[in-house]
Amino acid sequence: MSRFAMRKRFLSGLFSAGETGSALVETALTFPVLIMMLLGAVELGEVAYASIETTNAARAGAQYAAVGGGYNDTAGVTAAAQADAYDTYSPHPTSFTVTVPTPACSCSDGLGTCSVSGAVGSSPGVFACTSGTPIVTVTVQTTAQFTSPIALNTPFASLGPTFTLHGSAQQVVLQ
Repeated sequence: MSRFAMRKRFLSGLFSAGETGSALVETALTFPVLIMMLLGAVELGEVAYASIETTNAARAGAQYAAVGGGYNDTAGVTAAAQADAYDTYSPHPTSFTVTVPTPACSCSDGLGTCSVSGAVGSSPGVFACTSGTPIVTVTVQTTAQFTSPIALNTPFASLGPTFTLHGSAQQVVLQ
């Protein structure tokens, strides 16, 4: 073996001997960052799912109100929304609210005046138009408080464990 080859072999042995634990150190430094990213992705998924549940609950309440004059049944609309948002409503029933405002009415020809007859208390009654047919639209709004089991508090950002989610749906009443 030549002198040059021996020197090259000796020098390569010096540099490779110091790198044996570097992979372990790099893994130890990046592992907490990867875990934080994983927990953040899990929390984002949970909040997105609860938000979809809240919006779908509003849609279910609006569909109940739109079929067969159900807009007069506020308790039924609320029950339909709560039943649809079972995963959001059942763990925390006090943090899930359903709002059913008075239905809006317009006339199909755009010229007539819409009036209501038989309104009693919070029940809107029956709608009628001076010309054309009435188009009654009901809107249902839902609000839920979502409490995440994971609280991400880092020196850079603090994501509180409670999120307020809103859902809204509008449906034309079938008559």
